[in-house]
Amino acid sequence: MTYLAAEYQGEATLNTVEKTVPTLGEKDVLIRIEAATICGTDSHILAGHHYAKPPVVLGHEFSGYIEDVGSKVTAVKVGELVTVEPHIFCGNCKYCRIGKEHLCLEKLAFGVHLDGGMGQYTVVPERTVYKVPDGISPSVAALTENVGCCLHGIDRANIQQGDSIVILGGGFVGIVLAELGRMRGASKVVVAEPNEARRQLIEKRGFIALDPLNQNIQEEIMHMTNDLGADIVIEAAGRRDTAQQTLNLVGRGGTIMFFGVVPPEYTVSVSPNDVFKRELNIIGSAINPYAHHRSIELLKRLNLEELITHHFSLKDIHTAFEVAQKGLGLKVAIHPNRGDL
Repeated sequence: MTYLAAEYQGEATLNTVEKTVPTLGEKDVLIRIEAATICGTDSHILAGHHYAKPPVVLGHEFSGYIEDVGSKVTAVKVGELVTVEPHIFCGNCKYCRIGKEHLCLEKLAFGVHLDGGMGQYTVVPERTVYKVPDGISPSVAALTENVGCCLHGIDRANIQQGDSIVILGGGFVGIVLAELGRMRGASKVVVAEPNEARRQLIEKRGFIALDPLNQNIQEEIMHMTNDLGADIVIEAAGRRDTAQQTLNLVGRGGTIMFFGVVPPEYTVSVSPNDVFKRELNIIGSAINPYAHHRSIELLKRLNLEELITHHFSLKDIHTAFEVAQKGLGLKVAIHPNRGDL
């Protein structure tokens, strides 16, 4: 059986190609993709800022219905809606053996090293598949992996009841991080975002929205915190200037978390003496270890449907990426098996 898929072919080239469904292994499942959402990583791959192994079908955030299963698959059945935790770990390196699989030295990812979800079908191992509860749409189910990344970040930030949080970047992950931070008991959640429509949505959700183009973010944060600075500052825009800005916004004993994917060629200046004197915690957050199941349990509470602002068929994949890259919406969904969009 053949199917259509959006294949990254290197050097910023993304083409729709016809592929053949591979033979199922005894512990594999065949998924008919219902929705795949565009992540910043996908855009970074096309821009040459993130590694991928071409030719490869993009998409690591996706959901779909089980079409067929291998002879020894027991966890899922044909017809069930599922989402996929898109990583394969070696199981043998130090990090896999100490419970830090996400730092695996030989990690592989669907949509980066292995064919992902921006196609009509994909084949994945049973162990990566999670059933989606009733009442959750395929588009929201596709967001499970990204929510898991946010959940891991919030775990890493170690938010305490009453903490103040500043999030730089009010895209999809910025909003989800804000929601999760509030769930953890943050007393004040501030999101800095230049896009007016996003700021309106952020305020609608009950958070404080600041405009970095027309407001002095440092002055605003110091005013809100009685000149103490925020307890937690999260960089969620993936920009060098906002990464640098975090140091001016965090208070003594506070935590800076780099969550956004700043291009690897960019650096920021950090004074070790400043980190020492203020006892700052500077941490990173990578992917979503052991968070996929918890993410599914949270989907209904996060009101994610309104964050999926655009829907496209596979034939309009280039338009979909253009919308995502220009920041014209929040989450952009691809529906490979629908041609009526």
